Amino acid sequence: MQSEQCNQLQYASLAAARLTWAGALLTGLVGLAALSSCGTRSRTRVVSVHTLETAAPVEPTATRRAVLACAAELSNLYRPLNSRLGLFQIQNAAEWNTLQHCAPELGRCPDLSGGIVVGVVSRAGLPLNGTWPIHVQAARVHEGAGFVIAHFDGGSFLPDGTTYVETAQFNNLRAVLMVEVNGVRFYPD
Repeated sequence: MQSEQCNQLQYASLAAARLTWAGALLTGLVGLAALSSCGTRSRTRVVSVHTLETAAPVEPTATRRAVLACAAELSNLYRPLNSRLGLFQIQNAAEWNTLQHCAPELGRCPDLSGGIVVGVVSRAGLPLNGTWPIHVQAARVHEGAGFVIAHFDGGSFLPDGTTYVETAQFNNLRAVLMVEVNGVRFYPD
């Protein structure tokens, strides 16, 4: 009887070993299949803050300014930086057309094949000194990743909901990872 139980245990151990081996083989095949398809998907790149900080600053190839008539309709494009400042990253014509609907003075969609359009937004209201409140100065770009540098002209504002945007296009920019406004850094989603 004891011998029969030992034989059953040996068979159970062999069956478990075969299942474990088969599972490992199946896992390996699935892993190889996943690796072979990596060439068709985009890869995540890691860019350090130091790399962006030390990249050469470049000026925008084009800038445009507008007052947004229907800023609330742009919530799907808008990324807040704080309660008064925000960011747009326009990557295609459809996104530009949505933005341009609220600010017709922005004109036709620029050629986005060379780089995206960045919009830095001021939601502080109407500046009482009459100046444009936001200025996109430069960007530091490394392998498509960007660090945008802007200036906000502070002062007194009439809190009437007026929303200003300055758009800027930078060569080779594909995604904004950091924004600096008056020396304060923001990291948009």
